[in-house]
Amino acid sequence: MSSKTCPAGSFNIHWFNLMNAVSFQIILGAPLILYAKSIGASSTIIGVLAAFTPIMTMLQWPAAKYLHVYGYKRFVLTGWSLRLVFVFVVSLVPLLGFLDSASKLVLLVLSLFVFNTLRGIASAAWMPWIALLIPEEARARFLSRDQIFMYGGSLLALLVSALMIGGEVSVYEFSLVFLLSGLAGGVALYFIKKIPDVHAPEAMEKSAVAVPWRTIFFYPPFFALLLFNMLFVFEVGSLGVFTVQYLRDLPGFNDSVVLYLSCLSFVGSLLVLPFVGRLLDRFGNKVVLFVSLLLFGSVILGWFCLAAGLVSPKSGVVFMVNLLGGIAGAGFNVANSRMAFAVMPQMGRDHFFALFSVITSLGLGASPVLWGISLDYIGAFEVVTGAFHWHRHSIYFAVLFGLNILTLLQVRRLHERVAENGDAQVADSFKEAV
Repeated sequence: MSSKTCPAGSFNIHWFNLMNAVSFQIILGAPLILYAKSIGASSTIIGVLAAFTPIMTMLQWPAAKYLHVYGYKRFVLTGWSLRLVFVFVVSLVPLLGFLDSASKLVLLVLSLFVFNTLRGIASAAWMPWIALLIPEEARARFLSRDQIFMYGGSLLALLVSALMIGGEVSVYEFSLVFLLSGLAGGVALYFIKKIPDVHAPEAMEKSAVAVPWRTIFFYPPFFALLLFNMLFVFEVGSLGVFTVQYLRDLPGFNDSVVLYLSCLSFVGSLLVLPFVGRLLDRFGNKVVLFVSLLLFGSVILGWFCLAAGLVSPKSGVVFMVNLLGGIAGAGFNVANSRMAFAVMPQMGRDHFFALFSVITSLGLGASPVLWGISLDYIGAFEVVTGAFHWHRHSIYFAVLFGLNILTLLQVRRLHERVAENGDAQVADSFKEAV
């Protein structure tokens, strides 16, 4: 992407996302799950921890009306600064030897609750800020490159975590890994400060007027994309959480091995991301989304075959499902983000983004919680029918595969761009609401 298509300084978005990914991949990813499991967290608690981030995104909804007061950059910078404090609190939890495991778990849950509350409020400004900063014709390749930086940061975080957490893990190793998350978050703040601000008072003021939420919700391109994303998040919203749990329960898969395997998904993403922008420009969003979902279906089927005892965990299937999952996720995320930018009208865009993020994030939050409760409820149930070993994880993957088919069927209903007269229709609704 040439400097002519994006404002000077916009490349700092990529550096921010790299360091931010290092931070959140530790404090919200596999290292956190492994630590929580080490101090006795059940599947339900693990699901709740995974749900905090998406559920707290619902705070974007009330926060959106204040964007015109504080501005996008200030909103993000303040929120990211405050949440960083609680990353350092989490880094201290493993060292509190005077607390038992249950007390540490309570403190961990409370710290992450506050962390994600602050993140949810601040994130209301992120997508509207980027939407105004990056020209439409440059977004496909910009988003692809941004994903490269983000997945690169995630891969770096897991590799370093795997090196630091080896063999019999000590509390000091977990503490150092969480401290790394805090330091990376501090560097990310530096790059936020270097991202150009967007002075668009008219666009911001539109987000402060009375909002016709019903019109926004049922705006056809938006509603179709929303329904599609809800199906998708219930399909894969918990996959990264409970595959880590499943592998950790298998003999021979210690914390370090699980982290190295998790790295493969980011390797897969980095392999395909350089080509995603060009594929989107050539074939459109819907084709890339469809192919990505087919790959997700093969990944879930692979996990099912492992859990059902059809293939050995020592085979190459564990390697392949992690790698292909990264490839599928990269293609889906870029195409889905590009489509979201394309179908949301200029009028009320902040509220479109807020409503979209809130509803899909509620789905993302509900998915691991509901599945965590379900896995605990199924518990030790086991039955063998022919070659299939049915237990909590094989049942879980079988249902996810069914959801994958439903999500694939929804692709054809998606819109590639704003509906004809869409801006005018939404603008009229806003006028009526004033």
